[in-house]
Amino acid sequence: MEHLSDFASAQDVEDAEDILFAHPARRVARWVCGCGEEYPCPEVRFALLVKGTTRKDAA
Repeated sequence: MEHLSDFASAQDVEDAEDILFAHPARRVARWVCGCGEEYPCPEVRFALLVKGTTRKDAA
């Protein structure tokens, strides 16, 4: 197995620590569609596109 010193310099390790400090993990809430995919799923996108391009009085 490669040792870290063979792969990254001390400066690389220091930079990585700075990056990880500046970009902490955070909890994110996502919307999920009724079909289980991320909202909006392709079907919902299509439906929204159709609804957005039709006139309301055209029915």
